[in-house]
This record gives sequence, C-alpha cells and structure tokens, in this order.
Amino acid sequence: MDEKGLHEQLRQLQIAKVGNKLALHKPLLLLWLFGRYVDERSYATTFEAAEASIGQLINRFSPSKVSAAQPFWELERTLWTPTDGDGTPLPDDLPRSAKWLRDSGARGSLHDELVDVLDEPRAAFSAAEVLYEYFDPRVVSTLSNAVRLVPPAHLRAAALKRETPTKTAKLPEASKTKKLEVSIEFERDVRNAVFAWLRTLTTKNQGPIPFAQLTNFIFEGTRIPVLNPQSGIHKPAKLTSALSIKTVFRRPSEARPYEDELDEKGRILRYKYRGEDPLHSDNVALRNAMERKLPLFWLKGVDPNANYEAHFPLWLTAERPEQHLFEVSFDGPPKD
Repeated sequence: MDEKGLHEQLRQLQIAKVGNKLALHKPLLLLWLFGRYVDERSYATTFEAAEASIGQLINRFSPSKVSAAQPFWELERTLWTPTDGDGTPLPDDLPRSAKWLRDSGARGSLHDELVDVLDEPRAAFSAAEVLYEYFDPRVVSTLSNAVRLVPPAHLRAAALKRETPTKTAKLPEASKTKKLEVSIEFERDVRNAVFAWLRTLTTKNQGPIPFAQLTNFIFEGTRIPVLNPQSGIHKPAKLTSALSIKTVFRRPSEARPYEDELDEKGRILRYKYRGEDPLHSDNVALRNAMERKLPLFWLKGVDPNANYEAHFPLWLTAERPEQHLFEVSFDGPPKD
C-alpha cells in the first residue's frame, strides 16, 4: 500500500445511515487511531482504552449516534484487524456489544502496510484530510484538535498537496552549511515567556490543559510550537535546545510506548531517550539543554481526553546512556 492507495481506501469506506443521518463512526475511529499514532507511535489499542474517547467523538461529530463498539468491529478489514483477548480475529458479520468487547479483552490494530505509510511525516495529516471530507466543513477545525491531528506549520495547507515544482532552486553554498546561532539569553527569554503562558492556561483551566490550547504560543509576534505531536521531545526550530518533554496518558492495564517514571520521592523524572541512539536529534537537543542548564517543561497526560498537567521549570541533571534515559530534576539545574 502507498499513500495514494490508502486515500482510495479511505474514500471507499462503507458509511451507513441510521434513519436519514450518516453514521460517521468509522472515520472517527480512524482519525483517533491516526492521531494516536502521530502522538504516541502506537497503532494497536484495547477496546477498553478506546471506548470512552471514541464514544465522545461519536457524540460530538457523528450525525447518527451509535455505540463505540460498532466501529471497532465494523471497520473495513483491509485497514484494521480486531481480535478477542486470545488474538482470534473477530468476524465482520457478527455484531459484538460493548460489554462483550470489554469482557473479552478485545483489541484492534491497524495493518502493518498502513502503518508503513503513516511513518512518512506528512502522511497521517494528508490521510486525515481525506477523512474530513465526510464531515461538515464547519466542524473540521474542532475535530482536528479533538483527535490531535493539528499539523505542524510546514505541513499545512499547500504543503499537504504534494506538488512537483517546475524548477528546483539552487541554494547558495553558504546557506547549506550555515548553522543556527541562538543566544542563551534568547533561549531563556522564550522559556520564561512559555512558563508564564502555561501558568495562565493552568489557572484558566483550574488544572490540566486541553491539548488544543497548547498549540497557540506566540512570542514577540511569532508563533513558536512548544510541543511536537509526533514525539515526546520537542526542540522548536528557533532554538538549539529542547524546550519540552511529554508523557502520554495510559490506563494501568495498557502498556506505554516509553516507560517514563518518577523516583521514590517524586523529585527526579527518569525520561527515556527517543529510541536508543544517543545521537538522535531529539536526544542531542536534550543534551544541549542539560549542558547549557536551560529549564524545560514536562507535559503529563492525565486522562484519555488529551488533557495534560504542565510541570515547570525542570532541569536535566544527568544522562544514563546505558539505560537510554536522562534524569530530570524538579529542584534546580545540575551543579558544576
């Protein structure tokens, strides 16, 4: 399967009607799965973990209201495989109730060839654009926030259309090798402004902050993304050091893609590398922040509705290469 083939399959979903209203539960399940994959690199889920979120999406965005169980067993098997708790595929002609799916430990996963397509950075967002065609255009902006599929600026609008340029501009040699030079004063100013902004959002929400509100930080008239939906570690393009780290919400019964954990006193966070390569750009960005003693913030997912607690300022105080992690302190920067 390639990207074009995926788009064709998405446009051929069998969309039922209940009365005279469209039942859009299949596109909503796919959008939730795509957003989850972008955010967490997880393409499988239990029904128990998905039920509440899918049910809320159906209630908000589907003209016809159905149980969250329906998309779980109805979604086309060319895209998705649901199984019982023992791994036996569920037949597509035998309806299952939400209670049965919960009690049997039902799971579902996107097909490997579909996941291979989603691994291309812009693919999930372009696939989402196809699925949005099923919905009233007036709700698409709200829906994209709800499923955590707000594309980074460089992937928006025309960038989502893979247009072939008629002429390739040649960059001057100097621009190819020029490195970004950022003063430590600028890095600190951005961080102080971000922390003040997070304080305001926390007060406004009386606690955890909805994901959608975390995409609109403006510094000196310029929008600076403060997190990356595709990664737990984020370094904005304008900075040389990581600004934020993120740990997604998981129910106790559900495995995490990365095992981030606090120490016994709750003052040191052991935050996993991106992968295992210490020279991955995300891990280098964290190391830069540690070496320059620059604070960052930690977003901790607290529920399946994409609400996050913001903890700041935190400092990277040690790197443990043999464990593929950094230690992050709530109590101040590393000592000389």
